[in-house]
Order: sequence, then structure tokens, then C-alpha cells
Amino acid sequence: MIIVDTGFWLALIDQKDTYHERAKQALKKYNEPLITTWCVVTETCYLLLTRKGVQAQVTFLNSLEKELFTIFNLEPHHTPQIIKLMEKYANLPMDLADASLVILAEHLGHGRIFSVDQRDFNTYRWKQTYPFENLLF
Repeated sequence: MIIVDTGFWLALIDQKDTYHERAKQALKKYNEPLITTWCVVTETCYLLLTRKGVQAQVTFLNSLEKELFTIFNLEPHHTPQIIKLMEKYANLPMDLADASLVILAEHLGHGRIFSVDQRDFNTYRWKQTYPFENLLF
């Protein structure tokens, strides 16, 4: 499974996005199941609504309904680790969506990700040691 960040979803949906073609090609190249978190879905819907309108977020949610990707559910016991991550990466800063993806990587045991955010995902470490492998670049 490949972890997916908000920027990838935006690039995939928005034909005018700088990374649109790269996102489409990566999806074809890897052709693997995708997984993300509700935090990323929420952030994606908000940004699609503000940038592209209601129909863009509906299209995105339709892909979830069609099970084109999976959602990893954060649990209350993840909260202390999320807080620790946000404090550790406060200089970036790390938001909830990014922290949720670090938790997801720890759960999956790998950091294979689609993200346009090279700076942050080149900096973040899952299990405090392991780098993400950004398959978009």
C-alpha cells in the first residue's frame, strides 16, 4: 500500500496543478492500493472546496465511496505520539494531517508515500529513525 498525502490528491484532481502529470504517471507506474487518513481526507476536501468548488470535493469523495483508496483510522491511543511528533517538528511546523501519515507509516512498517511536499517528508522520520520514500520524485 502507498500512503497518500493531501498534495498528491490535489495534483491528481486539478489539471492545472504543477504536479498533475507527475501524479497521474506515478499512479500508473505503481498501480498499488492507496491508503490515507481521515485527517488528509478532511484537509483535501477543504482545499478542493476553496480552490475548485463543491463538485471537486464530491468527485474526490466518490472515489472513496468506490473504494479506490483505504482509510486508516487514528485511535485515541495515537494522541500522545501525534503530540510528540508535532512538538518535534514544530520548526516546519507539522500539522495534524502530516502527523497522521507518520503514525500510518509506523502502523504499516514502511514510509512509501505519494506527496508533493518534499521538504517535510524528506525531514520526517517514522519510528524516529526511518525516512519516507517519496515515490512521486
